Amino acid sequence: MTAPTAARGAGDPTAGASRGRLAWLGAAGWYPLAVLFGLNMADELDRSAYLILLPEIRDHFGLSNTGILSVVAIAAAAALLLTVPIAHLADRSSRVRLALIGAAVWGLFSFGTGLAVTVWMLVIMRSGSAIGQGVILPTHNSLLADYYPIDSRPRVYSIHRAANSVGVIIGLLVGAGLAHVFDWRAPFVVFAVPTLLLVVAGLRLREPGRGHFEREAANLGDVADVDESPPSFAEAVRMVWTIRSLRRIFVALPFLAAAIVGFASLASLQYEQTFALDEVQRAFANVPVQVVELIGITIGTKLTMKAFQKGPSFIFKVLAGSAWLCSIFALGFAGAPNVGFAIVANSLIAACLVIVGPGVMASLSLAIPPRARSMGFSIGALWVLPGLLVLPTVGWFGDLYGFRWGMALLTPVFLVGGLVIASVGKVIDDDVAQVWTSAATRAKMLQDRAEGKLPLLSVRNAQVAYGDVRILFGVDLDVNEGEIVALLGTNGAGKSTLLKAICGVAIADRGAIVFDGHDITHAPPDEIAPRGVAMIPGGQGVFPSLTVRENLRVAGWMQRHEPAERRQRLADALELFPILEQRLDDPAGDLSGGQQQMLALAMAFLDRPRLLMIDELSLGLAPTVVEQLLGIVRRLRDDGTTIILVEQSVNVALT
Repeated sequence: MTAPTAARGAGDPTAGASRGRLAWLGAAGWYPLAVLFGLNMADELDRSAYLILLPEIRDHFGLSNTGILSVVAIAAAAALLLTVPIAHLADRSSRVRLALIGAAVWGLFSFGTGLAVTVWMLVIMRSGSAIGQGVILPTHNSLLADYYPIDSRPRVYSIHRAANSVGVIIGLLVGAGLAHVFDWRAPFVVFAVPTLLLVVAGLRLREPGRGHFEREAANLGDVADVDESPPSFAEAVRMVWTIRSLRRIFVALPFLAAAIVGFASLASLQYEQTFALDEVQRAFANVPVQVVELIGITIGTKLTMKAFQKGPSFIFKVLAGSAWLCSIFALGFAGAPNVGFAIVANSLIAACLVIVGPGVMASLSLAIPPRARSMGFSIGALWVLPGLLVLPTVGWFGDLYGFRWGMALLTPVFLVGGLVIASVGKVIDDDVAQVWTSAATRAKMLQDRAEGKLPLLSVRNAQVAYGDVRILFGVDLDVNEGEIVALLGTNGAGKSTLLKAICGVAIADRGAIVFDGHDITHAPPDEIAPRGVAMIPGGQGVFPSLTVRENLRVAGWMQRHEPAERRQRLADALELFPILEQRLDDPAGDLSGGQQQMLALAMAFLDRPRLLMIDELSLGLAPTVVEQLLGIVRRLRDDGTTIILVEQSVNVALT
């Protein structure tokens, strides 16, 4: 844990910006928003020029509609695939540095687009330039959430979103003009320059802390300045997957993918094929759409601020209605009798999406845990991938039956997406409350543990569900180092589920679990075990088809790089359980119940766990065998192992 640096702002350029008319920006001031706005706009210059010049590029390389839309889909897929690993880096390293490096890279690939001489070179350059969205989505959205106060986020995201429209307008007009005067390559060479200049301007940015506004909102005092450690990739994915609202959004994304990443390219082909517009005419046809977007952002900022005060769920109700309207307007765009009608339909589609977009981003910034915010914003990219198949499908259908019919395919797809997205409003308020409560709880627990005030293991309000069936309902548990703690309860009470949640086999979708000062709530088992947590599952602690020797060898896997230490631990285990040495070559399934429990204890002993959890030690065993095993458990406790014992027998628990 580290305290965030002065870093909540951008350094010198923001001094005094929190006063006066810019007070809503907080301590960060205008500079971070201006730089991120510029980078987002610069990325749109390249992309909008590419989309408006798509027919010329298609003809230059001798491609069909299916072929050029496949190139668009491949580049979009590359961007989406890059988003997740970039987000993982963003959650674990400097997001500012990552955003600037990514911008420099996409600027160079944009320059390379103008030099492409083959189709495959074009594919490579467009895939590389797609790093723009691959970087912007996880880094910019996460940075904005940590630079600016919660109440200001809808306005901040609206301004950041306006950069897309501004960039598209400039990219359309300047790109089409340069292509008309020179050829289609010229815009890509020119547009690389502002990107690189903005990278230089971004060098003055400083990294903000993560999630401090959420902790401040929970009135945690000094704890608000405690940064939580970054999650691993697997932990971040598990963490994000516990958020019900995100899961529903992920399911909707394949159906909305064409609107998110491909509608501009489809519209460009529609204008060229149906209305025979050249590049300059297509640019001017798209300018009104972007102007409407800017107006929509201005109106949407005010509406979103009001809707945000009613709760994130209200925003998603509006978004569902927008998706349904988009499906109707998409049908109108496909059947437009003239260019004017098509421009109006296209503008209405853009307005529907842009009004609620910033509110959605602001809501998600609250629903995603700060530790995995970059991953949460970007992992949905993988769910967009199946939806990219819509683009070449529309092109193929348009090649066969006319492009109007291809565009008409979007209507039912958007309708399904709207139905799914409508359900998000039912759960997002609860997700936001959970993130705030859990972040505050974890921060307090981690600080207490660092100050020696907290036990070895602390569980707060742990809740676990298998599918839609909830098993644990808010469990609290403290276990001090060196203790033996017995958990009593009948079958189905959730005792085993609690142990599984602690060791990572089951995922706690609510609450917090902290072991030795480390948050392990969503960590996978292979990351929890090396910290010194072991579990013996009830009735299945050994591999029955393997020999005793093979079971012990498997159990020593974590010492595989230390053969001498592994041999010593094996010798110690066999000294503790001499009966096992006599049966090393016998299948574990041939051992008696008591001997199998001894083997399970020996396997756990090899890892020298700090916390050993034993599920149903006495299950099906004779009292004399149970007493012998309890003696071994006490010996492990005396050697420093903390033990949690799950039992149905009161006598065993109190022995």
